[in-house]
Amino acid sequence: MARPHIEFIHTQCVSWTRRADGAEEKVLNADPLTDEATLIVRYPPGYRAPANPKGNGAEEFFVLDGAITIDGEARRAHAYGFLPQGSALGFRQTEHGAVLLVFRHAVGNPDAMTGTADAIAILTPAMPWDVSTYDPKLIHLRLARKVLRLGPNNSGRTFLLTGMAHGVPPEGTTLPAEMHDHAEEMFMLQGAMWAPEGRMGAGAYFYRPPGILHGPHVSEHGFLQIMRSPGANTIVTHWSDTQKALPVGAPYRPILPEGTPVDWACTMPPETLW
Repeated sequence: MARPHIEFIHTQCVSWTRRADGAEEKVLNADPLTDEATLIVRYPPGYRAPANPKGNGAEEFFVLDGAITIDGEARRAHAYGFLPQGSALGFRQTEHGAVLLVFRHAVGNPDAMTGTADAIAILTPAMPWDVSTYDPKLIHLRLARKVLRLGPNNSGRTFLLTGMAHGVPPEGTTLPAEMHDHAEEMFMLQGAMWAPEGRMGAGAYFYRPPGILHGPHVSEHGFLQIMRSPGANTIVTHWSDTQKALPVGAPYRPILPEGTPVDWACTMPPETLW
């Protein structure tokens, strides 16, 4: 089995689960055969934990709220990091609490091990935006990105993606759908984007396995999201021959795996993000 298709959820609707170490977490998507997963972790004030055990899988993290010190370096909102498996990194403490988005790699993933994969620590607001390489079929979104990580051996890319306001073509325009040969994962940080499944606002999350036809997407007021492309460092898009109407106003119709809690499909998420 592979990680299931989720398109999309409002993560505000997912309940917190308390861990033995005092932190709380929301597991958004996981591989049932490995411990690869995406989750939101909320560390309470005064939290302190040792470095990741060598037997734990590699960990990517993005600070959503608060501040946390990891391996002696203060990480605040929108800080990004990658901790390879076996690196003896990950000692963390927070005085006032912090909320992190975490991408956990499978134990033993050879492309995420120390010696193959490098540790990363980035203050993303200081990075320049790259506007050079987007497909002309997405020109209406006026996209820019910041690449945070390129995995060894073409194992995947993690990046920030932003689109400007007024990214909606004129009424009556039709657009193609798209598909990729690799998986695609997204968490919406700010703003909103329309999709055929509804309006993805801040806190929205999707995971698409390879080969899923999706879109088109438009945005009235702009957006900022963090994305991953597991299995590919370069995104190659296959466009549909048929065109679709603009999805502005589409009702919320999530695609969720069997057994998903009913609360995950709430149509009106709480205003509090975390």
